[in-house]
Amino acid sequence: MQASPDKPRVGLVTDVGRVDDGTFNQHAYEGLKRCVEEQAIELDVIQTESQMDYERNIHQTIERGCSFVVTIGSRTGAAVERLAMRYPAVQFIIVDHEPLPESRNVTGLVFAEDQAGFLAGALAGLVTERGTVGFVGGMDVVPVRKFQKGFEHGVAFTNRRASVVQEYTDSFTDRKAGETAAGELVGQEADVVFAAGGLSGSAAIRSAAQQGAWVIGVDQDEWVTTFQDGEAPGAERLLTSAVKRVDQAVYAAVIQAVQGRLQSGALRFDLANDGVGLAPYHLADTAVPSEVRGKILEVAEALRTGRVRTQVGPQGEALFGGFLQRLMARNWQATLMPILAIFTALVIGAIFIAAFDPEVWEALGEGLGAGLSVSWRSIVQAYTNLFEGAFGSPSRIIEGIRIYSQTGETAELLRAIYPLTESLRVATPYIFAGLSVALGFRCGLFNIGAEGQYFIGGLASVFVGYSLKGLPWFIHLPLALGAGMAGGALWAAIAGFLKAKTGAHEVINTIMLNYIAYRVADYLLQVGGPMARPGDSRPVSPEIELSAYLPQFFPNNPSIRINVGLFLALVAVGVVYWLLFKTTLGFEIRAVGANPRAARTAGISVARNFVLAMAISGALAGMAGAHDILGVIHYMPNAFFSGYGFDSIALALLGKSHPVGVLLSALLFGFLRAGAQRMQGWAHVPIDIISVLQGLIIIFIAAPEVIRFLYRLRAPEEAAEAVFTRGWGQV
Repeated sequence: MQASPDKPRVGLVTDVGRVDDGTFNQHAYEGLKRCVEEQAIELDVIQTESQMDYERNIHQTIERGCSFVVTIGSRTGAAVERLAMRYPAVQFIIVDHEPLPESRNVTGLVFAEDQAGFLAGALAGLVTERGTVGFVGGMDVVPVRKFQKGFEHGVAFTNRRASVVQEYTDSFTDRKAGETAAGELVGQEADVVFAAGGLSGSAAIRSAAQQGAWVIGVDQDEWVTTFQDGEAPGAERLLTSAVKRVDQAVYAAVIQAVQGRLQSGALRFDLANDGVGLAPYHLADTAVPSEVRGKILEVAEALRTGRVRTQVGPQGEALFGGFLQRLMARNWQATLMPILAIFTALVIGAIFIAAFDPEVWEALGEGLGAGLSVSWRSIVQAYTNLFEGAFGSPSRIIEGIRIYSQTGETAELLRAIYPLTESLRVATPYIFAGLSVALGFRCGLFNIGAEGQYFIGGLASVFVGYSLKGLPWFIHLPLALGAGMAGGALWAAIAGFLKAKTGAHEVINTIMLNYIAYRVADYLLQVGGPMARPGDSRPVSPEIELSAYLPQFFPNNPSIRINVGLFLALVAVGVVYWLLFKTTLGFEIRAVGANPRAARTAGISVARNFVLAMAISGALAGMAGAHDILGVIHYMPNAFFSGYGFDSIALALLGKSHPVGVLLSALLFGFLRAGAQRMQGWAHVPIDIISVLQGLIIIFIAAPEVIRFLYRLRAPEEAAEAVFTRGWGQV
């Protein structure tokens, strides 16, 4: 059947069930029937019999000429997201699902479960005589948590002396578990039971009602469904139901879609737009005093206007418990693992420090106690100097602050904070280079050529920096920075192009391009070469113009080399985060990295994203080189080897390819690298110990089971994923 040329056609694909089953399927159908009655709209309905049929049914509605497709339930979300990319001209509407930001033609209808739960709790708090009310949850998912926390806070709002007991069935379909949970709550003296658990929850309130408790249903009016229009036993004990008005939501969304006003993303329904509320009291109407009903109306109005808030967060967490409670609600293992990896590496590093200290072996000849004492002193001395080399001496910083506060002199304070500024300066190119490799990882590309791109970026920026003369800084500096980014981008794009067009592996390509970059610099900077400094016997470039210098944070103290490059690096973190997680291009990059075949099937150009990802990656690495040229040394030596490009691979692994994780990892590596100089000079510990520490950290990150075994941590239940895509700051 084809759509009428003058009538828009709307398709409805139900969740498993029928349009007369009393669930969201029926409510959505009723909303659509209202659309048909009021607007010139044709309706096509497909009733789903199995979860396996979602995608086929949705595709069938599109083939029938539906310009708008409504699906029911979050379980249809994955199928819709896949088809939405293939059919950008079709507008999809999903009930109870928040779509991906990248889905430009998908609108999710989401509901304020916390407000509905709050009203249910307020009613329970007013009705309870024993001072104990109960909650039955199905599975521990966000909507259920929002119902639960809203319910708890609603009870506390109207009855601070009442307590809430709870049971979870860990299922939405286990009726027996629901009945058992109801029995547990009634056994704990709960005289009002609210359930949000699908079929399990419906069984729970039916069982609790038959045991004499007042009950409150959820989602739809359970008087109609669970209690069969009042015919089922216990119907007289149903107070109300905390409902989501799916019919209203679907009607509003479809009307907006037909009129061309519907926006993609989440369309939220709450008390303010009549999207949630309480169902009629039915037989309990006479049992609920008029003053109680009046109080519930007052609470609803206060929630509607914002005078009262549920204090429930977007993940169903309680907000009034303060910062500590919100911290405890998080799963911190993703953050804990890198911290334990660093700690373990420091412990093993301490063993190396002691093992290679001749004084320790001398002392061991005198006895084990003497050996351990000298070992401890050696380790403390080494790590103390590492800390002070990275952050500065706390006592000197305090003294510098005292002198500054008394005399206004800054010299002592600047000397005291010099180690910290140097650590941040060293961390700056690490941030750029780490972001470079991380972005490549996100697209499934191993950009091992960041060192060469760093080299080419420095070469391009130094050329623009010294060859253009007489320009104001606000023109010259951006040109030099842009040249560095362009050089790195073009160099990396070569590998991306070869990968996209010939399948040549980017690891081989980027390694070879590294050597080509070095040899190009050899030729250009050799004495008498095209970019060599005239009259200088060293293979170095001319010094850049002052107008191309990156401004220093402390221009009156040239020994402190930290500059605005740090600010640019922090901006780059934000930009890369926005690119990866808030834009269509970022979604495509991540989709290609996760599964190129699936991305190609969905209509994403894998070749285009390979080239773009490598180009952006190279631009970031080139920016690292430009920073060191324009902000630190101001000319380019032939031996412009930094190690940043290769260290950035470890950075991206430690940060698990997340911009925030890369930032934290870069700061760590900057502190280690800067502090190593003092550790070697003062504690006589070889600087190579830092490389050992870095290597150990990466080993423990790449093999998290080692850390879990050492510290007896349970492995989280999560989908298998490449190691470089999880870590600090994970999404």
